[in-house]
Parts: sequence; structure tokens; C-alpha cells
Amino acid sequence: MTAASPESRTGINTTIESPEPWQKVVKVEITRTTFDQAYARRLKKAVKSHQKRGFRKGRTPLAVVEKELGDMLRAETVENLVPKAWMSALLEHKLAAITDPELENLQFEEGNPLTFDLKVEVRPEVDAKDYEGLPVQKRAAEVTDDDVDQVVTRFQESRAEFVAVDRPAAEGDQILLDLEPENDPAGDESPVITDQRFILGAENNLPAFNEQLAGCTADQDKEVSVAYPEDFPNENLRGRTMKFQCRVKEVAEKKIPAADDAFAAEVHEGKTMAELRDEIRAGLLKESARRIAREMDQQIKGELIARNEVPLPPSMVSRYLEAGMGDFRARAERMGYQPTAEDEQKYREASRTAAEKDLRGMLLLEAVRKQEEIKVSDEDVEERIVEIATENGFDVDRYREFVNSGDEKDRIGYDLAERRAYDFLLSRAEITEVAADADIAIP
Repeated sequence: MTAASPESRTGINTTIESPEPWQKVVKVEITRTTFDQAYARRLKKAVKSHQKRGFRKGRTPLAVVEKELGDMLRAETVENLVPKAWMSALLEHKLAAITDPELENLQFEEGNPLTFDLKVEVRPEVDAKDYEGLPVQKRAAEVTDDDVDQVVTRFQESRAEFVAVDRPAAEGDQILLDLEPENDPAGDESPVITDQRFILGAENNLPAFNEQLAGCTADQDKEVSVAYPEDFPNENLRGRTMKFQCRVKEVAEKKIPAADDAFAAEVHEGKTMAELRDEIRAGLLKESARRIAREMDQQIKGELIARNEVPLPPSMVSRYLEAGMGDFRARAERMGYQPTAEDEQKYREASRTAAEKDLRGMLLLEAVRKQEEIKVSDEDVEERIVEIATENGFDVDRYREFVNSGDEKDRIGYDLAERRAYDFLLSRAEITEVAADADIAIP
């Protein structure tokens, strides 16, 4: 498709071609007269500042300056006209460009106009279709006694105490020890690590420690030999075998408090065990409702994507993946290694499908909002700010000040608009109630 601009009084004329829904090519023609006038102004300015032996500054004949600087000045004139042409196209055709323009096919022959193309990616214009009556399954909210028991057990675990015992260490016991690694191969002395608390059998322990410290007793010296695998995150330890001298100082057994009224009152002041269980059940039901709502949103988004083609600009996908790269790098660093370029490329490849789905869903929801004229007012945002502050126990005025100091207000407005789009689609969806344990396929 090609769109043309009317004859421009600036001598810069543009037409638009759309080889892809996400791509525009601005075809620019700058009249010879316009170029010659711009070049003449640049040449005149160059004469004023030109210094040549035999002539006073600014008195060098124009023909001499042009002979010496003409090619450079013509190139500068072209460079100056390109951004003017781009701005003209932006204003004339209301382009929603998401990349900087790429200059292509520049042609400039004597006596002819200056022509070139400016290629950009644009936010695709999406027209959402077939979104009435989307099939959605709604899972029943269910909380069992076992679910409540698991929460009570976590409360008990969090308040457990370790009590020293006079027996060999068993799985689940806490071992207090001093740890001395063997000296570094480079000759650096390794420091003694004192008073390390170690839960025997924990999954995050190196297997050698779990295996070789089993059965140890207080006041015992124990040597632990660790063979690090070739793919160990810390490259300084890969493929090495290291020995650790361990001085066991204490073996302690975990004592879990009984789940009685006294324990309940400690967890939540003034509550009996029955009341605490009721409170836990109510909280689990709320979380279940939130989880069901997210699942229904995912079905809505999946059905929208399945029913609508949404071409994505490559740069939009790349930026989305790069935004997630920060989290990927942070996770890698927490695990003790620096990701390589190959690691990052594998992350991009593994994440691409999910990224494209998220972007298509975002664009389709935006299209629904636009087509159905779903709007969010400043009053709506203010009301949400107060809600968030109240829900989280923030001072409303201080939270509002924080929101207004950056991009948070825009994010809240966007989230509100997205929520209203989901609610609109759900209000017109064909919702089927299913059991709490039903298998629900997300498109």
C-alpha cells in the first residue's frame, strides 16, 4: 500500500509504502531547486570562514571554495536534508515509528532531484476480531483440610527450635561447625569459616557434605572431600577436588511446637487453633480466587491470539527479550556465575515464543480497548492509588507522592485499562464451571 503526501512548499515530497504491517518505507524526493538553495547557503557560509593563502579570510572567491570544498559541502547538505525529510514525513503521515530510520537507495545525479528511502518499523495497527463469546473454563475454588494443615505445618516449621543432643547426627539435624578449606593451589592461605550452621540432608547442600557428615558427633574432627563437576557454576572450582577440615561443635535436633491454642495465640495474638485454621482457610480461598482469575485471563488472552493474526516488529520482540535479560543476568549472578554470550543467546531462543505471545496479547487487548472505547480517567487512577496504599498499609499522601515522581502513575493507569479490557471480554465470554482439579488447557 502506498500513501502520498500533497505537494510540499518545502520542496520535500514523501510517499509511504508498507511492505509489512509493521514496516513503513518513506520514499523521499527533494527537488533540485530545494537542494541547490540549501547547498548555496552552506557554500556562502563556508566562504565567510574559509582561509586560503593569498586571500584575506572570507575573501576567497566562491569558485575556489567550491572547487576545494564542493564535494564535502554537497555531502553535508544531503546529511542535513535527510532529518528534515524524516520530520516532514512524521508530521505529514503521523508515523508511529519504533525504530530510527534506515537510509537506503540514495540517488543524486546532476540536474535531477535528490531521492532516497527511509525504512522504519512501526507499531502495527491491530484490529481485534471474533472476541465475542470466547470459551473460558472457571475452576471451582476449593480449600481442603490438608491445604490448611500444610500452612499450619509451615507456621510450626518457622517457629521450630534446635536443641543440642548427645547422639550421632541424622538427617534434618543442625550441625554447628568450623570449616577450613585446603589452601588455594596458587598458594593463598584459605581462611577458617567459623560457626557455620548446616542442616544435614538439605537439598541445597553439596552431596559430599550430606554423605560424609552423616553420623558425626559433637567435638569430632571430620574431613570432607568434594569433587566439583566440570559444569559447576564457579569456574574456579570446576573439575577440582577440595578437602575441608570440619570441627563439629554441636549436633542439634529440631523441636517443632505442638499445634495447640497456645501456639495459635503466638502466631496470631488472641486466636484459638480453630480460629487460626478458619483464618488460614479464608486466606487460601482468597488466593485461590486470585489464581482462578489469572487462569481465566490467560484463557482469554490465548483465545484472542488464536483467533487473530498479529504481525510483530522484530525490534519490539528484541527489546522485550532484552528487558528480561536483566533478570536472567541477576539470577545467574546470584548462583555465582557470569553468563556468557552463548548463555544469553540460548535464553533469547528459549524465551522467544513466550515473548511473542505476551506481545500479541498486549496488542490485542489494546485493540479491544480502543475499539470498545474502554477508558480510564484521572479519577479512576487516583481511586486506585488510594486502594493500593490502603491495602498495603502505606501513608496515602506519601504513596501518591511516590507515584507522581516517576512512571508509576502511567503503569497504574495501564494496568487499570488492561483489567477493564479483560473484564469486558469476560462479561461476554461463554464461561463453563469445572471442578477444582480439572485440567484446563491454555491456548
